[in-house]
Amino acid sequence: MNKLPLSDYNLDMTLLGGQSFAWDFEDGYYYGFTNNKIIKLKHKNNILYWQTYPDNDELGFVRNYLRLDVNYKNILKKIQKDQFVKLAIQKYPNLRLLKQDFEQTLLSFIVSSNNNIQSIRKIIRAMNMRFGSSLTIDNKTIYLFPETERLANAKLNDLLKCKLGFRAKYIKGAAQFLMESNLKKSIQALNEIKARENLLQIKGIGEKIADCVLVFSLGFDNTTPLDVWAKRALTMFYKLSPKMKYEDMKMWTSKYFNGYAAWAGQFLFEYIRHK
Repeated sequence: MNKLPLSDYNLDMTLLGGQSFAWDFEDGYYYGFTNNKIIKLKHKNNILYWQTYPDNDELGFVRNYLRLDVNYKNILKKIQKDQFVKLAIQKYPNLRLLKQDFEQTLLSFIVSSNNNIQSIRKIIRAMNMRFGSSLTIDNKTIYLFPETERLANAKLNDLLKCKLGFRAKYIKGAAQFLMESNLKKSIQALNEIKARENLLQIKGIGEKIADCVLVFSLGFDNTTPLDVWAKRALTMFYKLSPKMKYEDMKMWTSKYFNGYAAWAGQFLFEYIRHK
């Protein structure tokens, strides 16, 4: 495997937490999938061991995906404004944010609607087996995330067999929207407000899912998804009113966390849901 010096990175919490559903830990390694590749990772003694398949040695992809070029120490300094974030950082040191494929992230978080992490992971793997291709790595058959076109053309009954429930029609509709539009390319050049407006045009995507896509695939650092856990943290720790509108809560976090609400939000999310 390739080696890269790397400190301050918690692979376990970063890859297996709530921001990605594409990773498994087996035999001492993390295996992740996109729609066209597998990533294998291990972090030990400040060294990142990594490999990509079927094309080997895609360092640029790995660096971008893991967001290795951010000034992590500066981000931590910016967000440690109170005891709650400080405690979260102490409990989950070296938690990071990922920058995943746009379409995979969008479709995966549609699956997350009214769902828990364990169920989301199972549904996505069922979709992979039914609609994705596969690669054999280390004598393991790993199914890739489906191409958007496959999901757009899938029969609704076949999607329902993946236990998607009411989400099946939204997955199919969103995949069709992505195929018919140029959103994957055009959204990369948009600011946060315009990007969110485009995402909210897609049926099945509300404010929270839109923010997940903005943070976990487009790299917007000053917004944070407000699910039930994030809202609980804001009301419990910062005494915001539970009746406060989503947009107002989000604006509060953006102003309070010095441009890095996404990072603070992820620490608080992990902290409060394990509290």
